Amino acid sequence: MVSIDREAPLRFLSTGYEPTDCIAVFLKTYRTGDTAQRIVSVPDAASPRFQGWLRYLNSKHWNVYVSVNAVRPGRSRMREAIEGIRHVFLEEDSDGLGLLAALTTRSDLPPPSYVLHSSPGRVHVFWRVRGFDSDAVETVQKRLARELRSDAAATSCAQTTRLPGFANHKRDAPWTVTIEYLRPRTIFGRQDFPQASTSWLRQDFQDRHGNVCRPTDRMARALRFLQFVEPAVAGQRGDLRTFRICCRIVRGFALSDDEALSVLSEWNARCVPPWTERDLLKKVRNARKYGREPLGSLLTCAK
Repeated sequence: MVSIDREAPLRFLSTGYEPTDCIAVFLKTYRTGDTAQRIVSVPDAASPRFQGWLRYLNSKHWNVYVSVNAVRPGRSRMREAIEGIRHVFLEEDSDGLGLLAALTTRSDLPPPSYVLHSSPGRVHVFWRVRGFDSDAVETVQKRLARELRSDAAATSCAQTTRLPGFANHKRDAPWTVTIEYLRPRTIFGRQDFPQASTSWLRQDFQDRHGNVCRPTDRMARALRFLQFVEPAVAGQRGDLRTFRICCRIVRGFALSDDEALSVLSEWNARCVPPWTERDLLKKVRNARKYGREPLGSLLTCAK
């Protein structure tokens, strides 16, 4: 049985939020699927009574999550309930070390404030920020997720993270959630983050013959391609088929994640059963990362 670090959640709460903030504390057990949520002030969340309650539930295999940003008092942690942006946030659930290595090569990004290790190889990266609204932080997070190939489904301003110090009971072997504080006292602003996307997300793409193919052209070609593609069916190697189709779309037609999801929506509706948006995003991301389809290989644009 893993041990609970009693000091870790207290330090995270006092570092990542203002004393006057309210946050959403979300709990879930994967044994039964039951959930619970409390919207509490930061001081209340750090109180001995509340922490004792969390430790009790965690010992009963409930996972403990907290909102990345401050929320309005009430019963919701939805996007419209976000009151204050406290972090720029990225999540990587398959190659955490790869993401951290990629961040060291980005001279246009400030160093992270802290890195949370939710389980082996899985990380949450935080920058403490002020001066962002919900739209601005989501724009930055979506762009960085595309450029760094981290989890594109974890870019909402209403995202949750695991509360450090508690056990992660989602996997077969429990794991104590840990956090590394790198520059926790530095607070960054919007000017500290890049405002332009990287070259592979530029508006125009040159195909293998050097001809320019714009995003609308690429998406139209991908849609025509998918009209002739049979849907994926569970029990008939549907998982592998979906991965291969995603390789064609994101690599062969050189589409961004959002563009790929848009053109895949009609094809996905024909699948049995259709993939959830989160699962399809994961397929798209894995296809971009692990697929061998040459970028733009299915494009032949008119001059």
